[in-house]
Amino acid sequence: MRLSRRALLACVALAALSGAWAKSAYFVQADVVRGAIGATGAVCVFNGVFQQGEQIVWRAYVFDSETGEVLTPEQVESLGIQVFGVLDDNQKAELHFMPHPPGSDKAEFFWAGGWQIPADFATGNYAWTLQVVDAAGNTATYSPMGAALGLGAISIVEPAN
Repeated sequence: MRLSRRALLACVALAALSGAWAKSAYFVQADVVRGAIGATGAVCVFNGVFQQGEQIVWRAYVFDSETGEVLTPEQVESLGIQVFGVLDDNQKAELHFMPHPPGSDKAEFFWAGGWQIPADFATGNYAWTLQVVDAAGNTATYSPMGAALGLGAISIVEPAN
């Protein structure tokens, strides 16, 4: 029993020293909403079911893991941050960091980017992630709650007639 306990402690120590539990440089909050292009319902509201021809829009905040603060426009620029919404079939949308709503006096900066679903795109459920990368190669990936169980997926359906 003692040998097993020592072996376990040695493995934990080696894993910690090797960086296996290294903290990500960024923390991400994200959701998906229906975009205005091809919309058959309310836009810019949480959504998980999209019709062919509609637009999926990923929205996100990216936080500095050390400070817990949302990245500022200056940090985004200096760190070379890029953010992408990705479906599990490798459809990828680049998100842009800008004020929302555009032109408003009470705007808030966050990431947003959309992808219009082609009319002939295969229907079904698609897992999605949000990927962050910076110029130094630091990365972070966000997956919605329940993703490991197949929950939180985006469902693409045929348009209602």
